[in-house]
Amino acid sequence: MAASDRTVLVLYGSETGNAQNTAEELGKLCQRLHFKSRVEELDAVDLGALLQFQLVIFVVSTTGQGDMPHNALHFWKKLLRKRLPPGCLAQLRYTCFGLGDSTYLKFNWAARKLVRRLEQLGASTFMEPCEADEQFPEGIDGSFVRWADDLRKHLLEQYPHPHGRQPIPEEVNLPPRWSLEPALRNAGSGSRDARPELLANGHAGPSTSNLPPSDLLPIPDSWTATIADNKKMTPDTHWQDVRLVSFDIARRGAGHKLHCNPGDCLTLYPKNFPEDAQRLVALMGWESVADQPLDLSLCGPLPPALYAPSPCTLRGLLLHNIDFTAVPRRSFLKSISYFSSDQDHRERLLEFTTTEFIDEYFDYATRSRRSIIEVLEEFSSVRVPPGRLLDVFPLIRGRDFSIANGGAKLIHPTREDMTRVELLVAMVKYRTILRKPRQGLCSRYLADLPAGTVIRVSHKSVLSPIHGPANAQRPLIAMATGTGIAPVRCLIHERLTHPSPAPALLFFGNRNRAADFFFTEEWEALARDRLLVFPAFSRDQREKIYVQDLIRRESPRLADLIPQLPIFAVCGGSTKMADACKNAVFDPFVEAGDEQERKKTLDAVTWWQEIW
Repeated sequence: MAASDRTVLVLYGSETGNAQNTAEELGKLCQRLHFKSRVEELDAVDLGALLQFQLVIFVVSTTGQGDMPHNALHFWKKLLRKRLPPGCLAQLRYTCFGLGDSTYLKFNWAARKLVRRLEQLGASTFMEPCEADEQFPEGIDGSFVRWADDLRKHLLEQYPHPHGRQPIPEEVNLPPRWSLEPALRNAGSGSRDARPELLANGHAGPSTSNLPPSDLLPIPDSWTATIADNKKMTPDTHWQDVRLVSFDIARRGAGHKLHCNPGDCLTLYPKNFPEDAQRLVALMGWESVADQPLDLSLCGPLPPALYAPSPCTLRGLLLHNIDFTAVPRRSFLKSISYFSSDQDHRERLLEFTTTEFIDEYFDYATRSRRSIIEVLEEFSSVRVPPGRLLDVFPLIRGRDFSIANGGAKLIHPTREDMTRVELLVAMVKYRTILRKPRQGLCSRYLADLPAGTVIRVSHKSVLSPIHGPANAQRPLIAMATGTGIAPVRCLIHERLTHPSPAPALLFFGNRNRAADFFFTEEWEALARDRLLVFPAFSRDQREKIYVQDLIRRESPRLADLIPQLPIFAVCGGSTKMADACKNAVFDPFVEAGDEQERKKTLDAVTWWQEIW
């Protein structure tokens, strides 16, 4: 085999960024073994491209109810075309790493469906695929680190370099995939006349305000939204701040109006605060270049999800695009180790990335929720060159929120050219084992935005819908905790727009009736419309009562509905809650009769789960 034939294509389908990060790690692994590696999202390639590479590695997460991620849907449709001959991918040699969560009934279905279809088209594996489980003690990372080690060994043994070249050692930094260096060089040699203009437009120099910038970024397929209301739903004395945020979304283009359905999400794009950006600038020693104008067109390829402000500076990228308050991934710790001037720091950072120290990484980063900027303060010898910003730091990804209104409630109260959308948002504030207060990036960004603020949002359609006239004729058994009531509220309102909907049961759990029984008046009003509400408040009495306890209490009522093939919807922020609800529904039903027949009946019901 010629050295020029050593090619690997790494393709990912990613909803939240985990699969993308995994794919990029695999691309670097192959690069160290002197393969020409290319990393792309699945929708960015045609089927013919699969046959142009010696090996293909798929990295696919499962989203929703066993669905492909949104950035893999076009590829999947192409793969399902009936006119594709059975052996058309016979030359393809591939493997697959699936990212899943076993609390969902359709665990790792996206990866399984992909593997099954590739086999039907004649493709064969060059290494056993892996199904990782978020519920493993070490999460997805534990599975990936071990599987990546096996992949490396396999490639070395089965695909050795024809000229005997040794792998690039781990202590040697790879060339950057994305580099700002050309723009920085041009800025350093350019005219100084551009700087006053940037200052006048608010894109250069430390901000006098500590509010995030108000620029509207060029996000593809986005909508312009105006905050109509930012209403607090919990009392000031409550432990959690929950908001009902209302958006007025204008028509787009030649009059296209946003249409939403239950289960759809609105994606918000948070920004950083100037004081935090300045903190990172000072840590890295970027003061001399932070506010120079950058011409990104000089940089060649840039990350596909980079929606940079215009005009642009390094500080502008920090404010709008760089997620430096995120929990660092292992790949980030490895990247910054190359820029440490302290040998002990370098060795410790690299330890966190190895199989032997996966537990310590979990304790250091994941369990304690350390942020990237805190890590850089702790490992103070690290100085990342500004040209490596996009290559080392993660980008801010949009945050998805389930739409909380439905049916007629999506109509704007006064304007026909607007769509009114409501989100129920919990402001993320907590303390970790480090005892330091934490606040989510999007929560902090959204908390103080006043009515009238204009932002960019995206709309994400539900992939496994449970709305519509046919579904409204099936009983609904909804189980929700906290802000998980948002998609359930949307669904219940939508069902009532159809004639004679089937009965609906709502099991809603929270801590206190007085503090967080969201939409109480609505549930009381809807109780006349074939809706039964069973609230569970865990802290209002000595003995804690949870949603699953009420489900077990009502098991005879559920058993009567199950033969009608109801829709079960479970929504909330806890995988333990989802598992407990599943057992509370299934166990009594299976135990009460012929086990085999009853399991067959349960296979025909719809279990729709949304856990975050």
